[in-house]
Amino acid sequence: MTSPSRSPCPLCQQVERCRDGVEPMLIASLPRTFVVLGSNQGLPGWCVLVLREHREHLAELPREEQGAIFDEVARVAAAIRAVFPNSGAGGGPPRINYECLGNQVHHIHWHVIPRHASDPDPRNAVWGMPAETLKGTTSDNDKQTLIAQLRKALDTTK
Repeated sequence: MTSPSRSPCPLCQQVERCRDGVEPMLIASLPRTFVVLGSNQGLPGWCVLVLREHREHLAELPREEQGAIFDEVARVAAAIRAVFPNSGAGGGPPRINYECLGNQVHHIHWHVIPRHASDPDPRNAVWGMPAETLKGTTSDNDKQTLIAQLRKALDTTK
């Protein structure tokens, strides 16, 4: 699929890699979305849910599907809280941000972003943080470990 600018949609390309079993950041294949580990891990556990089909606006979808997608978003948040149980009061990260923007990539996708106690700027949106902070220093090995942990946690939140 192409975006309005006629360039290939990067999330459609990622969906194809998920379908083909070659997406290294794939955590889970859910009924309506693919769950991938976000490329930015400065806030560990940042996940992105990518709609399986190219749609640009949430309002284009039937209400039942909108609700089902948000059920998947909430399920991923529960998995994140299970993987990071002691980083906030009452278990799990103190906050989780849920963002479906579409300003830059015109394909419905949700960012599920844990805001840990160690968050360098907890009062502001992540998009204002320096790129180096967002990227983090998580190694490829640690990313794969995190993917396995999130996958296992998702399996228990069915």
